[in-house]
Amino acid sequence: MSTRAPATGDAGEEVPRGQQLFDNVFLLLLLGIVVMVVFYTGWGIWEVMSLSQAPLP
Repeated sequence: MSTRAPATGDAGEEVPRGQQLFDNVFLLLLLGIVVMVVFYTGWGIWEVMSLSQAPLP
């Protein structure tokens, strides 16, 4: 027995793919973590690669 409220409209109507994505909380959590890791890692690598060489005494 499902605890979800029935969708408005036809009972055989398919749920759009975008709504399926936003209904999956764990997938959104995983996607948020992956995006943060990729952007911060990419940003860090970009910063390290763009540093000028330090002058030695």
